[in-house]
Order: sequence, then C-alpha cells, then structure tokens
Amino acid sequence: MINHPFKSLAENEFRIIEVKPCTKKFLFHSSGKKLEILDPIYNSTHGAYGNVHEYGVPVVFASDKPSNAFCYEPTDLYKETRERVGTSVYHRLVHENHKILLGVTLKGYIYVLNGSDFYEVTREDFETGKWIRSTEWISKNKITPIDSIEITKPYDWEMLPEYEFLGTDHVGQMEAEEYISLAKDEGVKSAIKNLISSPFVPVIPKGLEKYL
Repeated sequence: MINHPFKSLAENEFRIIEVKPCTKKFLFHSSGKKLEILDPIYNSTHGAYGNVHEYGVPVVFASDKPSNAFCYEPTDLYKETRERVGTSVYHRLVHENHKILLGVTLKGYIYVLNGSDFYEVTREDFETGKWIRSTEWISKNKITPIDSIEITKPYDWEMLPEYEFLGTDHVGQMEAEEYISLAKDEGVKSAIKNLISSPFVPVIPKGLEKYL
C-alpha cells in the first residue's frame, strides 16, 4: 500500500480499488487549448459527487493512449445550451468505426507526458446497475509536457458543428442511428448521415508517431 492523497467522497458511485506508481514511459492528455503547463487547479468539481473534486483533490488526468476526444471548440449553440441547461449537454455518437462529438469543431493539441509523474488508478464506477472497472492516470502536481502535437485532422474522434440537444435523458454516448431517430432537425440528421456514409480513416500526426 503506497501513501497517496486520493480518496472517493462518494463510495456509492465511485470507489478506488488500487493506486500505484505509473510504469509507462509516456502518457497523453488532450485539450482544445494551447498550454505550457497542465495545472490541476483547472480540474472542475463533479456534480455527481456533491460538487467536490472526484478524487478529493484537483488532479491532472492522462491516458496511456492518445486521443483527440477533447481537442475541440464548442459552437455558440452548444455553449448557449450548456449555460441554459446548467449541466452536461453533450451527445457522442458511435457507428461502426466512427466516434462523433456534436456541436463542436476540431481544434487543439495532444500533449505527451512523462509517465513517472503520474499514479495509475484502478477504479470502479456504478453505472447502469453494476460496478464497471477501468484504469486511469492522475497527478496532483503541475505537469510540464514533453511535447505538444497540434491536431488538425481527426485521430480517433470526429467533430461535427451540427447539434440538436435531445434533453438530459439522452446526454452521453449513443448509437448514431438512435440519435437520428430522436432528432427533429433535418440539417443535423443529414450531416450525421453524410459523415457515417463512408468509413472513418484516422490521421496519425507525424509528431505523434515516435511516442506510439
């Protein structure tokens, strides 16, 4: 058992199974902003856990696989909807090898991080009536990236500015076909259909190749 500052403040929703030092050489973090330092002060509180930090303290999150999932800039409609609703309003769609985030445009960077700056956490979240186990990497310290790679084409997530909010009952990830069946805006539905009509071809930025 190692000494660490992390804890769950909502054991009925999320529990920490194991915390250990990261043994991976590189980790990755994505953002829509150009950053010199990743600062945990910007880690937001989590409403599901009573508006506290998920791990009891603010942290920087990382992954062992690069992703452009957070390399985006929200459209005005998306921002207005989020402000009006006051909670999560995102819709992420999946279709075969497509992963699509609505209401945003692609913009941002994948940051390469030193794995030794992080802890590896095995956690369980209570979702859809059962505990689901996952692994993520966190640090309570400010992190200076080893490298930053600008993302101009989708690496794994596609971004669509078209967006129609379906209500809080449908926030999160769903099949593209389900979203299309629920949406009323023909322009949004047409844009999704057009995107998924051809196979998704990922683009690996040249600067990222040496870290994979």
